[in-house]
Order: sequence, then C-alpha cells, then structure tokens
Amino acid sequence: MNFEFATTPRIVFGPGSLEQLGDHAARLGRGAWLVTGAGALERIGVVDRVTAMLAGKGLGAERQRVAGEPDTTAIDRGYRAALESGCDLVIGMGGGSALDTAKGVACLMANGGEALDYLEVIGHGRIPAKPSVPVIAVPTTAGTGSEVTRNAVLGHFVTGTKASIRHEHLLPSVAIVDPLLSHSLPPEVTASTGLDALIQLIEPYVSRRRHPMIEVLAIEGIRRAARALPRAYADGGDAAARADMMLAAMWSGMALAHCGLGAAHAIAGPLGGSYAIPHGMACAATMPYAMAANLRVAEQDAGGRETVRRYADVARAMDVPEGRTDLDTARGGVAKVCDLCAALRVPALSSVGVRKDAIPDLVARAMRTSSFKANPVDLSEQDLAGILELAIG
Repeated sequence: MNFEFATTPRIVFGPGSLEQLGDHAARLGRGAWLVTGAGALERIGVVDRVTAMLAGKGLGAERQRVAGEPDTTAIDRGYRAALESGCDLVIGMGGGSALDTAKGVACLMANGGEALDYLEVIGHGRIPAKPSVPVIAVPTTAGTGSEVTRNAVLGHFVTGTKASIRHEHLLPSVAIVDPLLSHSLPPEVTASTGLDALIQLIEPYVSRRRHPMIEVLAIEGIRRAARALPRAYADGGDAAARADMMLAAMWSGMALAHCGLGAAHAIAGPLGGSYAIPHGMACAATMPYAMAANLRVAEQDAGGRETVRRYADVARAMDVPEGRTDLDTARGGVAKVCDLCAALRVPALSSVGVRKDAIPDLVARAMRTSSFKANPVDLSEQDLAGILELAIG
C-alpha cells in the first residue's frame, strides 16, 4: 500500500473563524491582493469587514473582482496588477472561481509568464519552479474544496476548455472555513455548489486511484452532505446543515486532489468551457447516468466487483435501504442521486443550449481529461455519448 497525502498546512474551521483573518494575514505579508466574487460579499458587508481587519493589522488591500468562471486572462491580468501594487500576499474569498483565481495569481506572482504556460492539457504544462506567494483561502460556498487543493481550474475561451494548473506550490498557506459565510447563499447556488461537493466525494471514493487515507473522509462526507444538502437548500439559516456542508466540501477537495474524479467531471469540464452552466449543475446533470454506466460496465466485468461494492457503500452512506445484493443496493444509490438532483432542480442540458450534434466533440474532449483517467471502469466513446444523450433530455 503506497500513497501520499498533502493538503493546506493550516485549516481554521468553525462559525466566526473569519475573525482570525487579520492575524494570519499579518503573519504572512504586508500588502494583500484581495480576490472576491463580483458583488455578493460586498452587499452583505463582508468585504468591508475584511478590509477593516487588514487595516487594523497595518495591511493595505487592493481588490480584484471575478465575475463568473475563472479564466486565463483574469489570472494574467490579476498577477501583473498585484505586483504593480506591491502586494506580497493573496487572499481569495468566495466560491471556487475566486479561490482558483487567487491561487493562479499567487503562482504567477512568484513564477512569471502566463497562465497558459502552466496549464495542463491545452497549455504548455510547465512546472512552477518557485513556491507561490502566500495565499489565504476563505470559501463562502460549500462546493469546490479549492481551499485545500493543489490546483487551480481555469477556462480558456479560445479552445472552450477548462484545465488546471496543478502543483503542490498552489496549496494555500491557510484556509479559513467559516460556515456563517454560507448562510446568505440563495437556494440555486446552494444546490449547485453542494451537488459539486457531493459528487467530488462519490467519484474519488470509487476512483481507480482511491486510497485508505481518503476513503474515511469521503464516505463520512457523503453521509453528511446527503443529509445536510436538502436542509440547507430548504432553509439557508440551518446552521448545522451549513456547517456539515462546509466540512463535506472541504473533505471533497482533499478527496479529488488525491484520488481524482470520474466521468461526470470529465464531461463537466468541456460543458463548462462551452456553455453558460454552473460547474456543479454540469456535474449533476450527468452524474446519475455516469453512475449507471459505470455499474453496467462493472457488472459485466469479472474485475468489477469492487466497483459495485464501493457504489453500494455510497448508497448506504446516503441512507438507501439494503438490497438483496450489493448491485441492488448500488442501483438504489443511483436512484437516490437522481431523486436528489430532481429535488434540487438540476436542469436538462438542453436548457442551456446543449444539442445532440455537440456530443461527439464533447466526448472527444472529455476523454482527454485527467478526470476521465481516474474513472473506476473503462467507458467507451459510446458510453459517454449515451450519458450525454440522457443528460440533454
């Protein structure tokens, strides 16, 4: 048994933990480049609170707003402006887009060049030679787990593809995970980010790269997310549900970073690069069909018994009644995920303009992703096309 485990070296979790931001920032730098979303944190006064905390510790702050999904141009523009401003610390505060932008900016502040130089698959894949400038990651959505991962997922509009800058240098120095920051999320964002977290726990648990250090976190994260997500969706002020979702999302980041993902995320990458669909919804639209396809292939393969057993474990963690066999239980898990997606109003892909004539291109791009390589079984082009046809509706 061989595996590695590396994550953000300092994690501060709990309601009210945002109040510690100033102390950590003062320890790490003198001037902060603050990367946030486009406006939600401003409206609820969090940005003003943070800048006041920083000022109270003698730190200036310059701000970069990220509207929508992060992209290579935002990284290139941001790091040059951060250097010109004299900043030596990056604080990412928001959803995965803000955090991934912050990590990308910090990497280029130390290493120079352009984002495409370091991007996998569609870029040059250069390894960052120098550690990033310090990053403090403050998630406000229970979704990507970017606060504990060593990659930044970026879109490249020319190719319509999302890919990662991936290296241990991209791990944040500190993650401050305050569930109170997620209470104001609207239901649709709660659903999209929460489904992303749940899928980021399921896919690594069954992944061909799975290992014991992550299995424990993943299965407990699935248990918490499956129970808490519908409650957080129905009542944003449910403090226990919000805390469970923030914890599950953080664990999901650790899970995907170490064990990879699978077919749902493989397809979601090209979808997110070409269509206006939130990442979590892109994953959720295909997840039940990807699970069913994996089970179908595993059932027909003599070596697929372990995959079936693991999907049965997932089902049990989601409170699915025990079936006569592991396969029956696992199928119940597929139905549970399908019901959850329906309850959280996951749209058919046709609603965002995906047409069936786009399937061959989406399949070809999905098969080149790192997520596809971690899928527990070998799916064919026809299998992926079938998943997309069902998801398009």
